[in-house]
Amino acid sequence: VGSVLREQTYLKPPGSCGTKWGDAVSIEVECCEACEIYVLDVTSQVQIADCKDCRIVIGPCTGSVFLLDCVGCTVSVAAAQLRLRDVQATEIRAFVPTHESIVLEASSGIKLRAWDTAYPQLAAQVRLAKWTGKENFWSNVFDFSPPPPGGLLHYQLTPVEEQTATRWCELVLESRGLSGGTVSETLSITPSVQGCECPFAAADGSTYQATWCMHLEDEEPRAPPSPKEATAATDSSTSLQSATSIGGGGGLLEWLMNTLRSWLGAAASAPAPPEQAVRNPGESNVCVLQ
Repeated sequence: VGSVLREQTYLKPPGSCGTKWGDAVSIEVECCEACEIYVLDVTSQVQIADCKDCRIVIGPCTGSVFLLDCVGCTVSVAAAQLRLRDVQATEIRAFVPTHESIVLEASSGIKLRAWDTAYPQLAAQVRLAKWTGKENFWSNVFDFSPPPPGGLLHYQLTPVEEQTATRWCELVLESRGLSGGTVSETLSITPSVQGCECPFAAADGSTYQATWCMHLEDEEPRAPPSPKEATAATDSSTSLQSATSIGGGGGLLEWLMNTLRSWLGAAASAPAPPEQAVRNPGESNVCVLQ
């Protein structure tokens, strides 16, 4: 049994997981009490176990998020599938892209509502997760252990009016490295924190319309030009200028010297290839907090 962490903040900021490594990254968190846990990048699987009275935010997960043996937590999660087992008295704020992606087993006192969290780079992370649809099936639940006939459901859906009273939860991040820093949350009806993004609609269908992210819907990631492309563009411009010089009577030798100087200058000033993240031999793709 692992030791219990109390009143700690664990932050995986944007750019620290799938965005950085470009392959499957799994997160495991267990034995936390009154902690704040933020996984704000793309992952392939997340497991949260034996946590009590914690605030948890999990950004786009292309696979499954598992909550096991947790009680009294508030969890915001965007995942292809969310599975709860032996979870009690916990609020779930979810984005799930398909029907019955929220699965309960041996759980009770679950309060469900739509995803409401906004933070920097979330729109790009959703594109990286390849979620093209924006419909949220947060209210579609499959319970493996349903109550007996006439019994109370193990979950309840938060009324839309209650959800829109504080429509957005915006995160202000101060990250330190790839797994550290602080997070503060701001509740608001309209966008108020510069740089925050949320491509998902609120429970009432309203969208996160902020002046600083109006372009995000159509923006696609673009790689910087390679050194070869940059040199080719410079060569083309040099050739045009040299041809004009020859036509003006500059002489063949002068044209050759000018062309050679231009090529040498372009090679010296060409941008270096973008730095690639390199994983050390034997380094695991699994981040563990316990």
